[in-house]
Amino acid sequence: MKTLTTLTAVAALIAGISIASAASSMDKSNSMGSSSMHTTGTAKFCISDTGGALNCKFASLSACQKIAKSGETCKANPNSGTTGSGSGSKKY
Repeated sequence: MKTLTTLTAVAALIAGISIASAASSMDKSNSMGSSSMHTTGTAKFCISDTGGALNCKFASLSACQKIAKSGETCKANPNSGTTGSGSGSKKY
């Protein structure tokens, strides 16, 4: 009976360790994915390179597109809020 109890305890310990290890691995892979994108600049439009880095130094989409090279794309700066024409109030 002691042997059965000991084996059960060891099996439970091993299962707990492997679950904790799997959870730790998932946390590391999630944090690595979110930190891979690097943003430079604060302008409204950015060039995105093939690695996902953003160079945000363009006030307009057309200015960005003039500079973009093959494999690079232009998109709105995800950190600039809105890219619309203003606050939404119109002057008549």
